Amino acid sequence: MNNTFDSRRFGWYARKEIRENWKTYALALVAVLAVLGYFIYQEWGYLHSPFFDKGDYKVNIFRSLAIMIGLMTWVAGSYTLKAFSEQKRALATLTLPVSSFEQLLYAWTMTVPFSIGACYVLWKIAWSMALPYFLKDTPGLAFENDSVFLVINPYFSVFYLGGSAVFMLGAITLGRLNFLKTFGILIVISLLIFEWGQGEFLKAIFPNAYGIRTSGPVPWVRPTVTIESTKGVFPINIHSSFEGIHQVWWIGCVPLLLYVITYLKIKEKEV
Repeated sequence: MNNTFDSRRFGWYARKEIRENWKTYALALVAVLAVLGYFIYQEWGYLHSPFFDKGDYKVNIFRSLAIMIGLMTWVAGSYTLKAFSEQKRALATLTLPVSSFEQLLYAWTMTVPFSIGACYVLWKIAWSMALPYFLKDTPGLAFENDSVFLVINPYFSVFYLGGSAVFMLGAITLGRLNFLKTFGILIVISLLIFEWGQGEFLKAIFPNAYGIRTSGPVPWVRPTVTIESTKGVFPINIHSSFEGIHQVWWIGCVPLLLYVITYLKIKEKEV
């Protein structure tokens, strides 16, 4: 018998998990629809706001998809491995006739492919129902085709893949309330690195500057840094760590490394 992966054994485990958690999965889909409804309502409000010109305003339909997929993969990454957050439940889970790899594979399947696919289908349905009302109210309405919010955009794939891996690892290592703990750790790291660390790094590069402004604290987006010094004010483009071959590291290697560590942590609990 293959102790790593068996299709029948994996199918039995998947059916078991779905039977036990289908209510939670259904509630998650309802929550996705509710949040999508909020985004649609928000765009409708912008369109009728006196601060926006209907002739120039473009409805952004991709932003809701990107944010929903990011949140869904984070929550799913934490929830699908919740059994390992408590010692008693972890012992019961480890006695099941399935391998650690099959447990991780099921968690990853529900976290990444299922979450992304479900969010995309619901997003497509929700906006397909809403768009006729937008166009009826404002004929010739334009829509924002911002590629930053596309699902296939490499920048946001970091949030989907890397984020899901981080929360899956947090579910294994941080115990109860692991989602909040993981989220808190990410916020602290972001503040330390992107706010304090990035500022100190730029000051070290430009010691004579007395004012440094960046386009945003995002590590893989090339920032335009505005330097204010005694010689004047001028912008400088700084290359990011997300260009060229480094994209492979952010999109593929980092998530894969975190998945491997998560797998090893599950194996560690078997001992």
